[in-house]
Amino acid sequence: MKYVIIRYNEMKHKENDMKFEMFGYTIEIEKKALTNAQEMPQDLQEALKVIQKYGVTPPPSKKKVESAKRATAIRVKRTKEKIDDAVNLLRLEGKEITPYAVAKTAQISYNTAKKYLKQ
Repeated sequence: MKYVIIRYNEMKHKENDMKFEMFGYTIEIEKKALTNAQEMPQDLQEALKVIQKYGVTPPPSKKKVESAKRATAIRVKRTKEKIDDAVNLLRLEGKEITPYAVAKTAQISYNTAKKYLKQ
């Protein structure tokens, strides 16, 4: 386990204020007392409250990212094929090719049809 120690105020006496784990690191935030027990900086206190409340999620692994890219590419390919088929069908029927007509024929959303017809 790796340790990251965040220190503030330069005095000899210290009290552990907080300790938690994040991304395989154990983070200790040490509070060092001054003559009048000075407080942690306000922005550091707020950041720690957010971390405690919501936690921290690790970034996705490379494998997950690659899988998501492959899945997206497959969905895009299928959608483009549906749109091409719908456009061809509309041409055969002699109908006007509009995003609405393509969306209805391909059974996809209007916004998707509009997006891919521009390409």
